[in-house]
Amino acid sequence: MRVLGIDYGTKRIGVAIGDSEAKVAVPLATLEMKNVKLKMQNVVSEIVRIMKEEDIELVVMGQGGKGSMEAKVREFAQRLRKFVPVEIVDEHFTTVQVERAMKGYGKARKGIDKDAAAAALILQGWLDRLAKA
Repeated sequence: MRVLGIDYGTKRIGVAIGDSEAKVAVPLATLEMKNVKLKMQNVVSEIVRIMKEEDIELVVMGQGGKGSMEAKVREFAQRLRKFVPVEIVDEHFTTVQVERAMKGYGKARKGIDKDAAAAALILQGWLDRLAKA
């Protein structure tokens, strides 16, 4: 099954793609909401385009925040559920984990997209739990 991982943020949304049979997740892209001034509907449309292009059967979204961020993640998930099932998983500190890992790369980290990498980390965690089940 092809799965899309999402690290939702108010400025950027990291996207990763994975496969439940291969049990591997890779960063795909980051959608810039501030620079492109994407509205919620445009972001949903872009995610749906990616889902169709990649034959996605499930979306795994990370949620680590409480309060208003938790509500935003749930609202975004609800919009995507019109097209495909969505699972929300705990993702506390995934962006921090990526940033720490990137520090070790020195100059090589320039080309690394931390938001897409965080989405891949969220999705990889889900795939790893699936493999153990």
